[in-house]
Amino acid sequence: MLDEVSSLFNGKLNILINNVGTTLWKPTMEYSAEEYSMLMATNGNSAFHLCQLAYPLLKASGGVGSIVFISSVAGLVHTGSRSVYGASKGAMN
Repeated sequence: MLDEVSSLFNGKLNILINNVGTTLWKPTMEYSAEEYSMLMATNGNSAFHLCQLAYPLLKASGGVGSIVFISSVAGLVHTGSRSVYGASKGAMN
């Protein structure tokens, strides 16, 4: 897959913008282990692994490559019924 992406961008990438996120609106005590894992994997792990995949292309851009994480105010303050989402965005921050 990296080879396919590399060929699209001539082996270089100037910027990676991580803007992934999903949530479930429910009280904290009602989240299942599977729902918790899904939210953390989607909102946190995916951004981390995408950075790992993009690194060789960013490095090949000659030091001008940037990574931008777009988070949420929920990562800083409680927004009600989205505590796991807030934790995942706080981890990104």
